[in-house]
Amino acid sequence: MLDFIGSHLAVTAVCAIALTYAPGPPGHSMIWGHLKIMGSIMQDVPARVHPHVIPLRIKEKYNIETDYFYLDVWPLADPMLHVFDPDVAQQVTVDLALPKHSTMADFMIHLAGPGDMVSSNGPHWKKWRTIMNPGFAASHLISLVPGIVDDSLIFCQRMVEHAEKGEIFRLEENATRLTVDIIGKVTMDLKLNTQSAPNEMVTAFREQVQLVPNEGMLDPLAMWRPKGIYKRWRNGRVMNRYIGKVLDERFARADNIAGRPVGERKQRKRVMIDLALDAYQSQQSGGEAEKAQVNTNPPQMDAEFRRAAITQIRTFVFAGHDTTSSTICYALYMLQKNPECMARIRQEHDENLGGVESAPQLIKDDPHILKKLDYTMCVVRETLRLWPAAGAVRGGLPGVMIRDPKTGESYPTENFLVWVPHYALHRNPNVWGDSANTFDPSRFLAQNESKLPENGYRPFEKGQRNCIGQELALIEARIILALTVRSFEFQAAYDSLDEPKDDGSYYADERWRKGKQDLDGEEAYQILVGSAKPREGMPTRVKVRL
Repeated sequence: MLDFIGSHLAVTAVCAIALTYAPGPPGHSMIWGHLKIMGSIMQDVPARVHPHVIPLRIKEKYNIETDYFYLDVWPLADPMLHVFDPDVAQQVTVDLALPKHSTMADFMIHLAGPGDMVSSNGPHWKKWRTIMNPGFAASHLISLVPGIVDDSLIFCQRMVEHAEKGEIFRLEENATRLTVDIIGKVTMDLKLNTQSAPNEMVTAFREQVQLVPNEGMLDPLAMWRPKGIYKRWRNGRVMNRYIGKVLDERFARADNIAGRPVGERKQRKRVMIDLALDAYQSQQSGGEAEKAQVNTNPPQMDAEFRRAAITQIRTFVFAGHDTTSSTICYALYMLQKNPECMARIRQEHDENLGGVESAPQLIKDDPHILKKLDYTMCVVRETLRLWPAAGAVRGGLPGVMIRDPKTGESYPTENFLVWVPHYALHRNPNVWGDSANTFDPSRFLAQNESKLPENGYRPFEKGQRNCIGQELALIEARIILALTVRSFEFQAAYDSLDEPKDDGSYYADERWRKGKQDLDGEEAYQILVGSAKPREGMPTRVKVRL
């Protein structure tokens, strides 16, 4: 207990020193830090709102002049340096290239396991990034288009079924099943078919996302409750067993044996699981695989490699579906709220994709036609601006300072969690002007690109730690929009939350239906469930367009 108190006072003292000359809200306490200020801010927002909405509200309420400031909420979290100035954000993730903060590993270990690519640093991260890069090469991604179209058509059929029943459903859960089916092929070359039937790995994943620190981040005891500990352990075993079985089967195949010529191995699909096995075999053979004879009795896979490979596959299953599903929901939501934008995207599809019935085959036959959908890409980019899935969480280092681009003043990063909340950056009026909160896809048209704020748009982050799967996500989003916006009319149904409350969804939790239920008039505000998700899974009505 004395150690805890001593640690608390030491951390608070660091913040107090920084706040004597650095920007931050007033009233810092050596005992409570800024917790009272956080309590005041939280009274004005929904209980389950995503934390990334908070920085701008603190700045506005306390008239903080800079677009970065320090905040002390320890022991709920490490003292933080919030950054939503584009130039300072560029320093954090590119120029200084600060490492991922340890809280990322604490979060990801439940979803992926130890040593995942998202939270790791140094040689371990570089090794796995290098191994997986070929799976996201442009030529390979184009080859995935027919499969993405097929999965999207199943999604469309589910929308028809919902329309025929006239029921309210959670769009996010339908979109998640779609993106999980897509990422299953990308990572393991598997047809998970979650849009048609339950899958044990995906069910475990969906529950696990609910059991990591989400809204419970303000409850220090949330992760220590025995029931949650057991469920996380059980789900981890289910996911590891499922992926491990697939990994073992691929390893045992003749075309994965180290003695097979590298040239032949390269002809296989560049799915994540095969890329990992190829790297392992090259390592085991010392680069002499091409000289060896085919080994019909391959040795047992190294246990350490097996654990690491399973972790990376779990990482891609989570990151590869989680953010894209939310982007699809918000794109359809924003188009429904902005009829002129919907009319424009439909016109673009009419002009480039022909009739609704022929569009799927046209895209399959000529995937490059997606490049003609300029406005569709603008819709996706604008959706990611207003509704980003995450932000950058980095760890400060001794002697490493950020520099104010206007004054030249320097401020410390040591002992601070440095957070670049993309939501705050993308909605910062100092960066995006009076239209910061306006849905305007045309801002991303080629003729307007020179007007975009430098370093101000970073939904996939920038620098060497940018999102490895960003191009795949953009392809998925364009295809799904191309196959849905002309076929359906979507309408958010937050006025009828009682109808889907018994659907078995993890979203159906009465605790969060009390108190304030909008954020500045917006009902579909983001909540934290693994990443930023639409509240209540975006309850929706859908109609088939005639």
